[in-house]
Amino acid sequence: MNNLILPIPPLKKIYIQKSVIKTIIVRNIKKNIKKFDEYKNTKIIIIESIKVLLQSEEYINDKENKDILAVLEHKGKFIHNCPGSDGVLCCHYFIINTGINCSYDCDYCFLQNYTNISFLTIFANTDDLFNELESKIKRIKNTHLRIGTGEFTDSLSLDHLTQYSEILISYFADKKNSTLELKTKSSNIKNLLNVKNKGNTVISWSLNTEYNIKKIEKHTASLKNRIKAANIIAQSGYYIAFHFDPLIYYKNWKNEYSSLIRELFTNIPTNKIRWISLGTFRYSSGFKEIIKLKKINETITKEEMFLSSDNKFRYLSLIRKEMYIFIKALIHQINPDIFVYLCMETKEMWKKVFSEEIRSPKILDEKFEKRRKELL
Repeated sequence: MNNLILPIPPLKKIYIQKSVIKTIIVRNIKKNIKKFDEYKNTKIIIIESIKVLLQSEEYINDKENKDILAVLEHKGKFIHNCPGSDGVLCCHYFIINTGINCSYDCDYCFLQNYTNISFLTIFANTDDLFNELESKIKRIKNTHLRIGTGEFTDSLSLDHLTQYSEILISYFADKKNSTLELKTKSSNIKNLLNVKNKGNTVISWSLNTEYNIKKIEKHTASLKNRIKAANIIAQSGYYIAFHFDPLIYYKNWKNEYSSLIRELFTNIPTNKIRWISLGTFRYSSGFKEIIKLKKINETITKEEMFLSSDNKFRYLSLIRKEMYIFIKALIHQINPDIFVYLCMETKEMWKKVFSEEIRSPKILDEKFEKRRKELL
C-alpha cells in the first residue's frame, strides 16, 4: 500500500497552537512524522496563537507557504450547510470544516480567492467538533444526515500524519441516521484500511481526464492511482462515490472523458458506487485576476462563459447540457442503476438532462435515500 501514498511537498515547519497540544490530532502528528524520511528536517514550533505565524517575517515575505502546517484550535462552527448558490438546486448536505487550504495546486480551485492565508491548517479540537455533531444529529428527525469533509481541504492528503479519517469514521460507525463522506484527489488510503468498523462512511474521489490532471491538478494522484485506490477501498468494505466536477470543456473532451469512464468501470465494482455527481467548471468574480497574479495557465477561462444569476461565470447552457447528457449516457450504458446527480445546477438544467422536473431539495434528498437503501 505504501506505493499509493502520494508524496506531497515536504513540510518545512509545523506550528502547533498551545491550546491543542494534548489533542489526539497532535499526538498522531508527532508520532507519524517520525515514520517518513520526507519530514526528518521538519521543525515543530509551539505558538500561543496564529498571530505569531501571521506576523512572522517568513510568512510576510513569502506568499506561497504550502510547506507550512498550522495545527490550530477552531473557535467557530465546525458544521456548515453546503454553500449552494442562488438559483441552483441543492440537496441538504452539510460540511465538516476540519481545516483550510490544500496540499495540492488545482488551477481552478475556489480557495484561491476564498481565503487570504496560504499555509495549510488543521483544526485539532475534535472534542468540540464531536459536541457539535452530537447536537446536530440529535436534532434530526425522520431524515438521514449526509455530511462530509473535503470542501475547504482535501480529506486525505495529510491523513498519513493526522489520522483524521480514522477518528471521523469511528465516530460515525454507530450513527445509523448519518452518512459521512470523505472527498479526495489522493491515493492516501492506508489508514482507512486499518479501521475495523467502517460503518456509515463513503469514500469519494474527484476525477478528471489524465490530460486535465497533469495540466491543471498539480501534485494530485494520477487517474490510475485514484482508480486503484478506489478499487481497494471498495473491496475492503466501504461504499464509494465519484465527482466529475469540474468537467472541463476542451477540444478532445468527449474522447478523453469516454476513456476515463471506461477505465473507471473496468476497474471498479459498480454495486459499491453510492453516487456520481456531475458539475461543470465555474468561477466567481475576481478569480481571473487572482490566477493572473499567480501566473497560472489561463486556458481554463478562455472558453465563452457568462455571468449567471449567482455571480459565477459558467459555460453556456448548450455546452453544459451537452456535457451532462453525454457523460450521464456513458455511465448509464454501463449500469443504469447508478445514481447520477448535478452539482450547483439550475432546475431548468436538471429537466433538460434528466427529462424530469425536480422542484425542491426534498425530492433530491429522497433520491439519495432511495439509493442508500438499495445498497444495504
